[in-house]
Amino acid sequence: MQMRDFRKKFFRTIFSISIIFIFSTNVVLPRNNTLKLIKDYLGDIKTLQARFSQTDYMGEIMTGDLFLKKPGKIRLSYDPPNYLQIVSKQQAILIFDPKNSGTGPLTYPLSYTPLGFLIKNDLSSLISENDESFELNDLIFLKIRNPQYQLSIEFNKNPVSITGWEFKNQMGEMIKIRLKDIRKNNYISDEIFKTEKDYERFKK
Repeated sequence: MQMRDFRKKFFRTIFSISIIFIFSTNVVLPRNNTLKLIKDYLGDIKTLQARFSQTDYMGEIMTGDLFLKKPGKIRLSYDPPNYLQIVSKQQAILIFDPKNSGTGPLTYPLSYTPLGFLIKNDLSSLISENDESFELNDLIFLKIRNPQYQLSIEFNKNPVSITGWEFKNQMGEMIKIRLKDIRKNNYISDEIFKTEKDYERFKK
């Protein structure tokens, strides 16, 4: 029972990254131009640091810090009382939850999560000409469909900058991430992404 509850929490958390937007009013943008703007912006990201707020499908709100460094490095560090840590390692995502210490971190393939759009240099396998772009007021939304998830990424329009994303996983759970205090392409140490201290804390 404990593992099943943990798995449910995990899918609400890691798939932290969240839902298909239902727009009451939207405008389909010229596809090629919009996708190029989005790809250019995401491609220009080398590092990203931000505060995040995560709202799951039950309305539970969790906050924390996001650290990203291309290629392939990301950490979601959740504030107390959760203390959850989500860290990428090679082609996997490790989930360290102190409430489940002694069982080892849960490990999932990176391809099962929507995190790839943030940490991959090559976006061709993630964003295609078949994906849809929408405009709503001063925002642009990119809707991506994947066998593992459905994802809507939100950007400010002028200038283009990411503000968050929404995700719907295979279990139909919808999660929303909002970013603030974004710092792009500042120095971030590789030490932040090492997992030795996570394993040490996990054993206590």
